[in-house]
Amino acid sequence: MSEHSQTVRAPQAQRIAFEIALKVISAVGRHPALCLSLPSLYLLVVYPPIWKDVDALGQLIWQAGWGNILHYPPLYCFTGRIPFWLGDFILALLSGQPLPGLNLFGEQHPSWLGIELLIIAQHAGLIIALTLLVRTAARSALGRGAITISFIAASSLYAQQQCAGSEAPSVSAIILLTVAGFWVYRSSSSRLRWIVFAIALLAAFGTRHINYLFVFWLPLVIAGHLLWSLWQQRRISTPDLAKLGIAIVCGGFALLADTLIVRVMIAQAGEQYRTDLGFVLTDRVTAFLYKLSDSERAALVEKLVAAERDPIVQVAIRAEAKLGSSHEELANTIQDALRQQRIPQNAIQTRSDVSVFDAALAYLRTLHPKLIDLILSDFLHGYVREDNSKLSLNRFLANRTAARMRQENPQPWQPLDQLHSIDNQKAASALVNRASTDPYLMLWGPIPIAVMVLVNLGLTILLARRGQGGIAWLAQALLISSALLYFANCICDYFNDRYTLPLLVCVVAAFALQVGALLDAQAKIVRSKQ
Repeated sequence: MSEHSQTVRAPQAQRIAFEIALKVISAVGRHPALCLSLPSLYLLVVYPPIWKDVDALGQLIWQAGWGNILHYPPLYCFTGRIPFWLGDFILALLSGQPLPGLNLFGEQHPSWLGIELLIIAQHAGLIIALTLLVRTAARSALGRGAITISFIAASSLYAQQQCAGSEAPSVSAIILLTVAGFWVYRSSSSRLRWIVFAIALLAAFGTRHINYLFVFWLPLVIAGHLLWSLWQQRRISTPDLAKLGIAIVCGGFALLADTLIVRVMIAQAGEQYRTDLGFVLTDRVTAFLYKLSDSERAALVEKLVAAERDPIVQVAIRAEAKLGSSHEELANTIQDALRQQRIPQNAIQTRSDVSVFDAALAYLRTLHPKLIDLILSDFLHGYVREDNSKLSLNRFLANRTAARMRQENPQPWQPLDQLHSIDNQKAASALVNRASTDPYLMLWGPIPIAVMVLVNLGLTILLARRGQGGIAWLAQALLISSALLYFANCICDYFNDRYTLPLLVCVVAAFALQVGALLDAQAKIVRSKQ
């Protein structure tokens, strides 16, 4: 074969390969739900259910109380127990035993089937949320196919669902919130869509407290459009202002409803409503104080104690510097001080929690240079050093921690006797090793979140130049909201891989919105030429 023939055939082969790729992507886009189910099926077949250390124990196993009503948002803590009851119901039906009653607020003892059903339900929730976003973000088969493949490649979203814990439904809730927000953006005159948006906000709040900051997303989008109109010297219409007002009202309603639900539940549990943020903030304070020398720490403590009038908060300030993240010892120290002041027994727990919070705030309000440096360092760390593979592996590391905790103190873990992934550290470590070499879970390994943000920024510029700035701003506002959320997380707590999860979820959701708009516009051009 001559060199000239090879030169002619090379572009032809590339064109054929390109056309085949487009057909494959379009085929995927015609069946997004089926394709989005494949990673879940893979994980369910290859890996057993895994467990998010002591957090999921408090969320899903302990009886109703402070931990799963105030410390963790109650929505997942109690709806997540329904699969446990369903598993017991099915097993009792098959064995001819008496059918169990539904007791979501008592201590749980899930069967192996109940745990499996919980994990399956979590995967199903993600698949439904992703499918809705695919069908919302793009109308063309090519656009839907490209988005579907992007979601499949985000393996950490699926890895969360294999693990019992509130991060799993939080992923699905954020994606559903994106869908609902996009529906409202397209047609703000629909009352039903606004109701769905408010419910989506409530679902996001009910999985993680930090998701409260997503209340700013849609108002930010609408306010940005209004400011752009002013910049362009265009008149702002009454419907646009009404849209901003409704978005704010929906956010306020969701916040109020969430607070009322928590207040009613904690009252039913026989406890007082109070803030639980103090013990979280002590972890950040401890990380900050660790950066100080002994003399700097002592001087700071004395300065804060001198500025504080409440003697119990003074005790808390000293105790936080001495005990750090030893939450139980910290609480005992403060409660002993309260008893010495003859505070009524039924008020001690509440006063203790409030004092811990006030003491932690006293440290944070110093705005000490080393505190600011630590917060900013953690913030940049999440963007520059965190990636999809680390977030996937984090679930298996948490499961290994659960196995270690169970070995050290078996009694609290007895309700999980049928969860074999935490039987011992050897089995849990083997799962970590398997996950760390899994090609699917380790996808995007070297690509940090910052690169994905830059890709989104490039898409935004491209869309803006093509006259699709509205969608581009919607996506960027989502990224800004997730950055604010993560920054708030860095203020409140030390760095943890899982705290960057909302960043990755929003990056993927923003990418979907922008790619869908871009490919839909391209498909429209192609159809018009035909």
